[in-house]
Amino acid sequence: MKTILICLLMTTSAYADTEWVNDIQPNPLTFNGFGDGLAIMGEWLVVGDTKNDDMANDAGAIHIYNNSSGQWVLYQTLYASDPDMGDELGSSVDIEIKHDTGELWVVGAALRDDEVNLDNGAVYAWTLDNMGDFVEDEKFTGINLINQNFGTDIALNYDYIPEIDAELWVLVIGDDAKRQMVNGQNTATGGVTIYKKLAGPHVWEEETVQTGQIYLDGLTGNDWIGRSVAIDGATIVLGAPGDDDHNLPGTNGGNMGAIHVLTRDQLTQTWACCSIAYPDYREKSANFGHDVDVIKQPNDNRIIMASAPFEKEQANQAIGAVYVWFNGLQVQRLQPNIYPGGQGEFFGGSLSANGDPLIGDTEFWVGAPYSEDRKGRIYHYSLNPNFDGNNDLYLLQSQIVAYNRNQAPWDTGQIGLKVATDGLHSATSSQSNYVGNHSSVYTAELPIFKNGFQTP
Repeated sequence: MKTILICLLMTTSAYADTEWVNDIQPNPLTFNGFGDGLAIMGEWLVVGDTKNDDMANDAGAIHIYNNSSGQWVLYQTLYASDPDMGDELGSSVDIEIKHDTGELWVVGAALRDDEVNLDNGAVYAWTLDNMGDFVEDEKFTGINLINQNFGTDIALNYDYIPEIDAELWVLVIGDDAKRQMVNGQNTATGGVTIYKKLAGPHVWEEETVQTGQIYLDGLTGNDWIGRSVAIDGATIVLGAPGDDDHNLPGTNGGNMGAIHVLTRDQLTQTWACCSIAYPDYREKSANFGHDVDVIKQPNDNRIIMASAPFEKEQANQAIGAVYVWFNGLQVQRLQPNIYPGGQGEFFGGSLSANGDPLIGDTEFWVGAPYSEDRKGRIYHYSLNPNFDGNNDLYLLQSQIVAYNRNQAPWDTGQIGLKVATDGLHSATSSQSNYVGNHSSVYTAELPIFKNGFQTP
């Protein structure tokens, strides 16, 4: 994929911070993996709880919340049908709905599931049945000695695909240690597995990914392809933050990062792999592709976002950056303010956008959980309705921080650790801090704050 440099640096100093108050918390508070996975869609909020001990030590759980009269109320807690110690269910989650029928699916990864005795990982799928309960419908597992981190990241999408005149439920499962044959050697490059739900009964089948040997032979070990994954319409994006530039001497090109873009082939109805894209600015250890997203816009427009949270500034702190492509051309580089403190910003540690026009397809959220010595903050952008290719595609709307961010022990809570949006409702999680505070999830609905809190 060709990239063109259009240098558009976002400024943020004119915006006052918006404060969010804590919304939901783990029970008990000692479960400090609450919010490791996070997804939101309409009236549903999905929270991964990787350190949940209800079934076994660190077996994990997934909590489903429903927005009832402006309050997030716990609707159901999901466990794996075969929970085991250390599976960490909820390490990644996603949710999708078919608007005309209400068909709803939730998926969650158990990154340390050991069905094949090597902690290879697994992904579970639940659907909302006619009785109003989420029931497990499918468990996806990788292949022994090939898949090693099956479920590193997951993405679920339902969409009408005009390119093939069909409606598709597609599940994308990343595996950043997947082994592939590279120059005749079995190499842990990372990769992806893709499933499609068939019509009728709840049956999923693996889809073919057309991967050429020339592409494979250009990969190397520890590219970490699939560390992050995203899908919308006929486009899948895979982050590969371990990608190296081997044209540079020694380790100067190490972990610069890349993204791999797959598209749906109209004739074969398979996924064609892969175009590889790099940002206009590449830096050693920037980990470009740490997180990715893609949204389909009207008139066949496509926007791809990818973060490089370890990009550094002069003091060698991880400030971070997010790069944005519009129809295959890089059009914007987003960067944060630099706030006092020695931790950097880690801008782009998590990002989220949504391409669903029935809910919202203009909002873009970026987490910076290291900001202000790991107090953390979130950047909220909206699409520029007057974008013409020569100005900013995304405009900064606000910066969000936690209400009590300067009060110990929360003051290193890392708000922005995960961010999620459906284009209207948005959520973020905070990490347990260094002196015993518990993790939390914060939510908001734009443009009016709801869900049990107001801005103080």
